[in-house]
Amino acid sequence: MGEHAATLSAAQAEFIQGPRSIFVASRDAARRPSLARAIGARVTDDRRGILLLLHRDQAAPVLRDVEPRGELAVVFTSPPTHQTLQLKGRATRVALPADAGARVRAQVDAFTEMIAALGFGAPLIDAMFRAAPDALAALAFAPAAVFEQTPGPQAGQRIGERP
Repeated sequence: MGEHAATLSAAQAEFIQGPRSIFVASRDAARRPSLARAIGARVTDDRRGILLLLHRDQAAPVLRDVEPRGELAVVFTSPPTHQTLQLKGRATRVALPADAGARVRAQVDAFTEMIAALGFGAPLIDAMFRAAPDALAALAFAPAAVFEQTPGPQAGQRIGERP
């Protein structure tokens, strides 16, 4: 993951900022994996970075593992379609933006509305995603590589490379 930062396409940025199921993963020095759910994402204006918002306690292992090496993989999935992007790159912990609580509420509300059509109720989503603003943590993520992970023949292919 020692590559240069990738610039996301406008379509990728739009997808990432939609109501998505987001998982982040890292590893410790012994290569044991850590995994957490992110509860919000915002692509930077230049599309070279993503601010990820996480529940600090639930994401503690990932936050601990990212600290020394910065390695992070992030998966964004649209549950109704299973459209999925995986990004690999580097992350650092950063201060929460002032609007973090409002941003998380808006993204959780949009996600709840989207998956209600799939039969999942608000109580389940609240239990999984709701977090008080003082319980949040933020990571600044610079993707170096983007992979198609939607189930099908292109799954696992690095976007921008031919098979």
